[in-house]
Amino acid sequence: MSTYEPGPRMHLSLNLSEFGRHSGAWRHPDSDVSGVPSIDRYVEFAKTAERGKFDLVFIADTPSHAAGRTMVTGTRLDPLELLAAVATETSHIGMIATISTSYNEPFDLARRAASLDLLSGGRLGVNYVATSGDATAWNFNLDHQLPHDQRYVRSNEFLEVVTELWEGAGDRFVPPKPIDHIGPHFEVRGALDVLRPDGGRPLIVQAGSSPDGRDLAARWADAIYAGGSTLERAQEYYRDVKARTAAYGRDPSSIKILLGVMPFIGETEQAAHDLHRMLDDYHLEGADVIRHLSGLLEFDLSGYDPDGPLPLDELPEVKSASVSQATLFTRMAREEGLSIAETARRSYVGGLANMQWVVTGTSLQVADEMQKWFEAGTADGFAVVAPMLPQTIDAFVAEVVPELQRRGLVRQDYEGATVREHLGLAPVTSPESPPSAS
Repeated sequence: MSTYEPGPRMHLSLNLSEFGRHSGAWRHPDSDVSGVPSIDRYVEFAKTAERGKFDLVFIADTPSHAAGRTMVTGTRLDPLELLAAVATETSHIGMIATISTSYNEPFDLARRAASLDLLSGGRLGVNYVATSGDATAWNFNLDHQLPHDQRYVRSNEFLEVVTELWEGAGDRFVPPKPIDHIGPHFEVRGALDVLRPDGGRPLIVQAGSSPDGRDLAARWADAIYAGGSTLERAQEYYRDVKARTAAYGRDPSSIKILLGVMPFIGETEQAAHDLHRMLDDYHLEGADVIRHLSGLLEFDLSGYDPDGPLPLDELPEVKSASVSQATLFTRMAREEGLSIAETARRSYVGGLANMQWVVTGTSLQVADEMQKWFEAGTADGFAVVAPMLPQTIDAFVAEVVPELQRRGLVRQDYEGATVREHLGLAPVTSPESPPSAS
């Protein structure tokens, strides 16, 4: 089997939010939630990441309010509008906005994204998500979400239309080329009225881990946000996606895989573990984790012994919930021999922490682990999913980044000004069309 090795230097991205990505962070005594929502906080964190010479900042998004969340933990701002504000206060760092391919129109997204990419000097990327959950469908005049396979059919067609529009965009002296697309989900006839950005188009980013998600990424993506809670799982994902990329006739080095890492950083290892435990306890308080896992697996576990094994042979194929999450937690239960209660706790505690690689320790220990995983072929870089903000990014930039720089693992300064230059990707200078999905 072919192997693929990361380049000599790791790329870095920061997941932006108001107070951190651990779902218990807002309850920490040092967290200030009085100003939510605050553009200034997003700008502050992005500027800190830019001081640390990060490649990217990233905003995750789902266009619905999660049941049971307060307006502190559930409120969001539209990613493209928010990043427009970030762009005016930064000069180098790339910016990734999440957009649902299930509930947007290709022309509108192509126009808005090309506008911000042009105005920011080639610093924008779009993370395309095939959104799951009926609750989101209800917001868009639909009774139910599309089935899993149809969500990805729509995503592929969405990207076909968006890239056709970008490829046909004109410059200052050449008029745009209209498209005439007729497909199962979209009919678009017309031309983009925004100038073609210097880099050709905004970066295409993807984050799915199901087989359909991996294939979509291999076909289209310039970069991927990946989850991998163990080194072996991360290595398997890296090899698989690189191989799929090559199978589409693409250079595997043209797609950058950024592995999520949630670092709990302390002055001592014990202080880091204490912080981790505190945030987990805040999030677990009063939670019905068995019910949460039942929802993810679309199977009622309430009548089973919580200390017994997950009934893997009885679980149905997931139809409405996230296939990626269901696959992840059943795999954890199988490979690690977890009980229902242990699996349920893993599926709930920390929010995004349950799908990420978690590192708990001093700044030096965090740097050591990042170097170990990078050199083991798990990723081309890391997406820092900060459990608390600004505390995590402040410590990471002040202490972890200098150590990684000393080891020659991250840049000392920006060599370019565009997101493609940061990732070592060539501009899209001529029309391109990826191979068919057949």
